[in-house]
Amino acid sequence: MDEELSNVLGNEDLDSNAKAEAIKKLIGANYVPTKKYSDDVTTVKNENKQLKTSIKEKDTEIEGYKNSQLTDDQKKQKEFDDIANTKRDLAIERSQIQAEKILSKVVSDDKELEILVKGISSEDMEATKTLAQELVNTITKQKEATEAKIREELINDTPKPKGGEADKTMTKDKFSKLSYNEQVKFKIENPEGYKQLFN
Repeated sequence: MDEELSNVLGNEDLDSNAKAEAIKKLIGANYVPTKKYSDDVTTVKNENKQLKTSIKEKDTEIEGYKNSQLTDDQKKQKEFDDIANTKRDLAIERSQIQAEKILSKVVSDDKELEILVKGISSEDMEATKTLAQELVNTITKQKEATEAKIREELINDTPKPKGGEADKTMTKDKFSKLSYNEQVKFKIENPEGYKQLFN
């Protein structure tokens, strides 16, 4: 297909209209105009939406039918189960709120925070809070250790300040008492100071 298309486009004997016709023949049944494609996509989306709505309605009907077939005891048990599930979900939600309050002190990334909160939260709020606090303590210790290490590395990499006689201003007299190598070193390391001595 690519080779045939290249041949059509590279054929200088064909004008624009002839090339367009040759391409249409080459594509043949595979050619779909943009408008038709857009219309088809819209139709499929609408059908998909209607299908989802229909499935939801059928699920509701089925659930209603199931409930109508239950005995009174089964209906009561279902209500108890629903209440227990709601109670559990609320307890987990409350635990998540507490865990988020605690963890947000050390975790600034929203996605990481959400993952941690969901990972440690349970119905037992006190257990969740304890676990969250332990995580905060661990993260804080690691952060402090990292900062201490960086601080130590920075201090070790900082050049020591020079002190004593070497820092005092150089005079011609002092310069003349230096060895030849020291004089050359001074000239290289302190070109401005050297100029001031001899200008």
